[in-house]
Amino acid sequence: MNSFINILIAEDNAVSREMMTGILKTQGYTIHGANDGDEAIKVIDDVNIDVALVDINMAPKGGFEFVKHLVVKGIDIPVVVITGDDSSDILTESSALGVLKVIQKPIEPDRLIETVRRVLERRGKNPSPLAVQTHETNHSHDVLMARVIDMAIKNQSTGKGGPFGALITDSEGKILGEGVNGRTSRMDPTAHAEVMAIRQAAEKLGGGDLSSCVLYCSSQPTMMGHALIESVGIEQVYFALTHDDIRHMRGGDDSQGKPHKKTEYKQLGRDEALDMFKNK
Repeated sequence: MNSFINILIAEDNAVSREMMTGILKTQGYTIHGANDGDEAIKVIDDVNIDVALVDINMAPKGGFEFVKHLVVKGIDIPVVVITGDDSSDILTESSALGVLKVIQKPIEPDRLIETVRRVLERRGKNPSPLAVQTHETNHSHDVLMARVIDMAIKNQSTGKGGPFGALITDSEGKILGEGVNGRTSRMDPTAHAEVMAIRQAAEKLGGGDLSSCVLYCSSQPTMMGHALIESVGIEQVYFALTHDDIRHMRGGDDSQGKPHKKTEYKQLGRDEALDMFKNK
C-alpha cells in the first residue's frame, strides 16, 4: 500500500510545501515536511524515505547542501530537485550530484505525481497507477488555489509581471488553462492573469462557452476580467485576495481594480452604422 511509501518534501515556502503535500497525499503516500536542509537531514535520520523532493533555495541550508550530505554519508535516497531557477547551472550541478529529476516551479500536479511514480517504479516500489489516473481529473480546491498562489509568487519574483496568477478547470477539476500577469513583460494592457487563463482554456475547448468551468485567481478579477468571465459564462470563481487586500499591500495603489477616472461614452454615427448593416 502507498501508506508505506514515505516522501520527504523539503521546501521553505509553506504554500508550495502544502500544495505538494496535498497533491501527493491524494495518492496515499505518507509525507514528511522540512523547512530547510538541516530539518531534512533530521527527517532522514528518523524515517526510511523513499523519495526526497527538495527545493534549491532554502536557508540556512539549501537543497544542494542536503544532496551533498547524502553523497558524503553514502545514503541512497532518490532526489528530485524543485526550483524556480531555469538556468543551465542548476541542471549541471544536479546531474553531477546524481539528482534524478529537476522540476520547475510552479509545480504542475500531474507532472509531480508522474515524476514520483516513475522514481518509485525505478526503485521497485508500487506507486498504484489507479490512484494517479484518478487524480489527473480531480484536483481539490485547496491544491488548485495553492498552485495559483505559487504561480503568482514566481511571476512577481522573476519580474515578469505582478503577483497575479489564475487557472481554469473543467467541472471535474482538470486544468484547462493557466495564466499570469504579463502587462509588464508583454507590454500588453490586456494581459491580466485571468484573461490569459480564459484565452488558453477557450483555445483548448475550441469555443467561447466556459459555463461548466471553474476559475481560480490569486486575487479578485479585474474589471476586464469580470467582463470576460461573464461573456464566456463562467459561474464559479475562487480568489485568495480582495482588491482591498491588494490596495493595502501596495500602499493604496489598486491598478488592478477600478479605473482612476470615469470614462465618458458618447454615441456617434448611429444612422450610418445602421445603413451599413442593412446593406449587408
